[in-house]
Amino acid sequence: MVLTTFDQTAEIDHGNRHHPESRRSGGRLRRRARHLRLLGVVVGLIVGLGALAPASAQTSDGSEEMETPAPTAEEVAAAEEAKGGEVDAANAELGQVSNALAGLTVKVAEQATKAENASSELAAAQTRAIQAAEEVTVIEAEVADLESRLRDQAIRGFTNGVSDQGVAVLTGDPNETVRAQTMLAEVTQSDIDLVGTLAATREDLVVRRAESVEAVDAADQFRLAVEEQLAALQLDQQAQADLAAAAEQRLDHLLSERAALAALGAEIESSNGSEAALVDQLAAVPAPAPSGGSSNGTPVGRNQIRSVGKGISVHTSIADDVSRLLADASAAGLTLGGGGYRDSAAQITTRRRNCGTSNYAIYEMPASRCRPPTARPGTSMHEQGKAIDFTSNGQLIRSRSNKAYIWLNNNAVKYGLFNLPSEPWHWSVNGR
Repeated sequence: MVLTTFDQTAEIDHGNRHHPESRRSGGRLRRRARHLRLLGVVVGLIVGLGALAPASAQTSDGSEEMETPAPTAEEVAAAEEAKGGEVDAANAELGQVSNALAGLTVKVAEQATKAENASSELAAAQTRAIQAAEEVTVIEAEVADLESRLRDQAIRGFTNGVSDQGVAVLTGDPNETVRAQTMLAEVTQSDIDLVGTLAATREDLVVRRAESVEAVDAADQFRLAVEEQLAALQLDQQAQADLAAAAEQRLDHLLSERAALAALGAEIESSNGSEAALVDQLAAVPAPAPSGGSSNGTPVGRNQIRSVGKGISVHTSIADDVSRLLADASAAGLTLGGGGYRDSAAQITTRRRNCGTSNYAIYEMPASRCRPPTARPGTSMHEQGKAIDFTSNGQLIRSRSNKAYIWLNNNAVKYGLFNLPSEPWHWSVNGR
């Protein structure tokens, strides 16, 4: 539109140059034509530079909630390996269980450090991204201000004109010509300087926007790294918790079994060193939160217990099967006896003394947290009347080479009883 107006003005000036009444306005028209030309150049520069500037970068301060990705196959495999070669906490040597748990505890600590470091790097990257975005905003404001000033200066030059004395430039007066050229040069140089400043600022803006994009990309990469580290940490913690829970069950059984055998006048071979090491490792694992329950097992009343054979007390649901087992063993030349049901009342009393008087302390607190370690009531199959510690000729069956063990190993399953591999004498409805 500006160039069209200038062309129209030039055409009018040319067409009326020879009219006397038009000659007085001819100089003003030509003077304005020059300013129109300058204004067209300045506006063209503004538009051209604006077209070269890239769009504003999209930034993120990292504050939005991030969905945690599902663990990868590699993370799952690593967590499985961290379980200590799939240690069978119910049957492995206590030392093996203790060592596996110690390895997991170390791995969890190392992974927690990695996750913490990644989180710190993410926070720093997010800070850099925010700072870069703020710098872009400041420079954008500077560009907008320079553009506004350049437009205002161009318009003022066009509106005010050079001065009526500029007419002398066209009449050939040397003095007036020099003066008008000087004034025009000052205006033009000011415009040129402002255009140069604007161009340099726009170049700086391009650089800052690129830096802002890079900062956001870096923060996004650190965010992904944090998510991966946290996912790995969660898997390690779950593996640790699972192994610790299985180890606590093993400890519960060991302690309960010791009490049950004491009633038979027998003892488990000493494993105090390994047992103490396991208790120490369990103490390093966060204890599970209270569930609010009052017991870990269903209480068994005396009316649910029957005595079979030579005084073996068992749950009524298995009494007939155990009776047949004892009779068949006797027919095979074996004299089996042992201990079955054990009332949990004594265990509750012991827990109250060693663990505390709260409901949680008595029924839920892990055995390893008590001093001395004490099995939880209701966790033993003996307390349900569904386990038997067998003796042969009055002696606890301690060896798998024992004739009574061999017979039981070949026949007990027919009566619904299964052996706990780590204890040749212990048989129950579920092998625990």
